[in-house]
Amino acid sequence: MLQILRLEKNNYFIFLFWIVVGAISSQLAYLVIPVHILIMKKKYNWIWIILGFWFILTLSDSRQGVFRFAQGAKMFVLLAISYLFVTTPKEYGWQKMVTPFIPFLLVAFGSLIGSPQPFYGFQKTFSYLLLLLVIPGLIQMIVRNERDRFLYNLILIGTIILASGVALRFIRPSFVIFGGERFSGILGNPNGLGIYAFLFSVLFTIINHYHKGLFRRVEVWFIYAMIILSLFLCGSRGGIFSTALFFIAWFLFKQNLVLGFVAMTIIFTSYQLVMANFVEIVTYLNIQDFFRLETLETGSGRTVVAEIAWKHIHENYWFSKGFTYSEYILSQYRDYFVASGHQGNIHNSWLTIWFDTGLVGLILFSIGWLTNIFRASMKSPFIWALFFGLLLSISVESWLIASLNPFTIQLIIIITLLSDDNFYRKAGVK
Repeated sequence: MLQILRLEKNNYFIFLFWIVVGAISSQLAYLVIPVHILIMKKKYNWIWIILGFWFILTLSDSRQGVFRFAQGAKMFVLLAISYLFVTTPKEYGWQKMVTPFIPFLLVAFGSLIGSPQPFYGFQKTFSYLLLLLVIPGLIQMIVRNERDRFLYNLILIGTIILASGVALRFIRPSFVIFGGERFSGILGNPNGLGIYAFLFSVLFTIINHYHKGLFRRVEVWFIYAMIILSLFLCGSRGGIFSTALFFIAWFLFKQNLVLGFVAMTIIFTSYQLVMANFVEIVTYLNIQDFFRLETLETGSGRTVVAEIAWKHIHENYWFSKGFTYSEYILSQYRDYFVASGHQGNIHNSWLTIWFDTGLVGLILFSIGWLTNIFRASMKSPFIWALFFGLLLSISVESWLIASLNPFTIQLIIIITLLSDDNFYRKAGVK
């Protein structure tokens, strides 16, 4: 890793330069970073354009003031990348991921007609469209031309993010401790770090499986150590269980595809039984503090918000009022949530989509993702290992409804890689 860092140091210094500019002035960063990306395009530096975008999305999730610029810069960066992509010659197939989402996007845009925040809702919906349209095409282009370099640096960036958080836990704890109690790393909160570590474990496991010579054994152990430490330190139940489900499913699918489906189905149908006895199991193992049993009954406040969400979902059952409608409604209950010890997020992707776009939107949204997962499964059965972990993750967090976070882009990258023949080819073979 150190050797690659030395070889690519100029590109990594670009990211440090962005942080310095953003720390000086957020407004200056909104101009400098997109312009810098336009300059990078002239050098055909697509790898660092896409990695830079993921880096900015990761920083935008942080609550630290030094990274606040990334929150506003990410939309400008996406627009710059979209412009570059649209004006670049493309081969057939780049639009495959977005096509199954067209019915959902039509409903999402149409729902904005009755939105109390039409401009904000349009921005959110449009950014989702751009992410699904642009990122897969760029990934395909890069994988066709510079696959191994891209894959290695993709994992290196994620490892640096996780390792930086772990290091700061001991060097400067106040920078990475959420609310003075829970570790959040560079991410904005502990649950965000849990999602990040879960998806990154999937990304790395898939890349390492199909390209075993890309990483040395010591690097593999180090990367998994950073993932495990991050999950352990943040204590995110969703992140830990989603990652565990992925690795269980991965092991089973390696043995037999049918066996894997049967076993994972049994695990899911047994979920209620496990949760019903979860308190007793955790108490017997004497790990109550780690799993925060005091918050389990209310789901860390999730049930409080779910009750409000269901009330308004029934008012807009089939169709709703577009992206951000849930944010608008829940903001009206801010004082009630504060009194209940919660921040007012639904923490359920299915419920959030239903709230924002109605049941019709939820069904079409699910069809969009399932279509792409089925397409990837034609080339790799391991997409189903991701599927089972994903089901749990999006059932306890709302991240899949958002486009400009460091999580959804990871999922898109994983599905795009597994759907692309060039990802599987032997090194040096075109």
